[in-house]
Amino acid sequence: MSKVFLKYCSILFIVGCIHTAFSQGTETFDKLVYMHYMPWFDSPDYNTNWGIHWTMANKDPNVIVDNIIDKREIASHYYPLIGPYDSQDPNVIEYHLLLMKYSGIDGILINWYGEVGTNGDINLLLENSNAIVTESDALGMDFSVIMEDRFVGTENNLNPVDYVYINIEYLKNNYFSKGNFIRTDSGKPLFGVFGPIEVFGESNWNYALTAAGEDVVFLPLYWSINSVGNGASGGYDWVLENGLSANQSFYQSTASSLNFAMGCAYPGFKDFYEEGGWGNNLFYLDHNNGTLLNQTLDLAIQNKNSIDALQLVTWNDFGEGTMYEPTYEFGFKMLTNLQTKLGVNYTEYELQQIYRLFQLRKTHSNVPDIQSTLNQARNHLINYQVSNAVTLMDNIESLEDQKLYYIKNRFNDNYLYQDGSVVKYSSETSNDNFKWKLIIAGNGYYYLENAFSGDKIHMENQTGSLECTPIALDSPSSIWEKRTVNGTHNKFLNTSTSNQYMNIENNLGYAEHSSINASWESAQWELKEVPNILDLNKTTFKNVLIFPNPTNDLVTIQSFNHISNLTVYDILGKRLNVDSVTTSSSKLQFSVKNLKSGIYYIKIKNNLGTITKKLIVKH
Repeated sequence: MSKVFLKYCSILFIVGCIHTAFSQGTETFDKLVYMHYMPWFDSPDYNTNWGIHWTMANKDPNVIVDNIIDKREIASHYYPLIGPYDSQDPNVIEYHLLLMKYSGIDGILINWYGEVGTNGDINLLLENSNAIVTESDALGMDFSVIMEDRFVGTENNLNPVDYVYINIEYLKNNYFSKGNFIRTDSGKPLFGVFGPIEVFGESNWNYALTAAGEDVVFLPLYWSINSVGNGASGGYDWVLENGLSANQSFYQSTASSLNFAMGCAYPGFKDFYEEGGWGNNLFYLDHNNGTLLNQTLDLAIQNKNSIDALQLVTWNDFGEGTMYEPTYEFGFKMLTNLQTKLGVNYTEYELQQIYRLFQLRKTHSNVPDIQSTLNQARNHLINYQVSNAVTLMDNIESLEDQKLYYIKNRFNDNYLYQDGSVVKYSSETSNDNFKWKLIIAGNGYYYLENAFSGDKIHMENQTGSLECTPIALDSPSSIWEKRTVNGTHNKFLNTSTSNQYMNIENNLGYAEHSSINASWESAQWELKEVPNILDLNKTTFKNVLIFPNPTNDLVTIQSFNHISNLTVYDILGKRLNVDSVTTSSSKLQFSVKNLKSGIYYIKIKNNLGTITKKLIVKH
């Protein structure tokens, strides 16, 4: 089966997107790779309390243990880079699945508890799972489930096998028909059971599997095949106390005899059960900073001819310490190892951009216009158009530092300003309503935003006059192409038409849009930069320069004031040691040759205060 994904393909930034097939970069590992995914995390954002997989018996995420990174007390030896989260959060799911896509992963296997069960959180687990399923389709990620049978009983006039039957029937009615549900080359739906744990016997499983309504490829743990009988289509491997030797045994002694064999690779195992008050620890497999992961991946690659697929164990079982998800302890290490071993054409740089997208989602959660732009960035990332996504995120990050301009007409030297919902002009600049931001929209297009109100110039209602009101960022009527006339003046063509220019030709007291001859001076404008008095602190640091940026060698920090301190951090917030050379009291240089490609932050202190600047390293 070829590695082809359904994705959203952006045809034009300003037009929208369509659903289409899109091929990922070349991979050297030619087997399907699935990630085992836990849907069981709850937070006060979507639930009344922190869920038990963050708390176990004795931990309280409301307790802050590190104020610098806002680190909370959780039931794990490891801490997610984005902090504890809720599995229903669409921004979290977006972040997770995009990271997977750029790491060579073809689909997710949700650890699934079904529609019915004796566990008290069965309904919430199903809600979480369904939220993940919904987002997986939008993000072009295939999915299936590894079903749990451990929470069955005799309640509600049911016996244990009835629980399994009802849950498989739910799969048939709700998941199998989805275009991104995983099916094998034979067209049969693929899913599994973790175990089985409680339901045994060939007759029981033969009965339960009739609920599927069609032939399926059904996989138990390979050592439990006999518990399922002829209903099993094969089996899959898992992380065990014996580690590599157990996996080697599966590949050499079992895999080739199975109709469908799924190997496994994992980064380590260090559970929190004893520390969290859930009984004794199970076993320990040292992560060794990614070495164990490389070993399990190498083993799978060496034995790829004996397996049909590879399962990664796991994305986010923090309680057992089997995480591929980025953490403060390992950063992106597990995913970059995966990228290398699978041979995908991406690096940590792309993973950092996805992390950056999540952070911007969080920072601007209550700003609809910015969220709309971030949706555009997400669509670019879905289509592997990283540079387009970076442009949009760069623009958002620079909004507070955005230069301000007076927009001055060439014909009569008048300046544009906002008056209510209308753009007017005057010979004098008197207040902040005359100040405008030129915001990048991508592909050579811009928004013209009033610095005081945040409203944007547009021609949505085709009144002949330029309007200035709140409007969606992806509305073509608010997007302008800036065409240079000479070194000083520009003309602005609206992207919703082929001939509508911004002008004041008819001296109506308000700015117009019309099919005017663009060579006329009434349609030409000078952008005169003005001090950003809306944020004095930012203005104070206006003349702090960092160059070249991006860089692969020396970077220079220059200020008109004495630089008293300079600190470099990576995207995870870890302080880095760099060798700086002081060329003067207001100028510092340091080398980035020993830094990996990616995003860094430089904290600069002078006698006026402190500012943080972004640095991009590209080797």
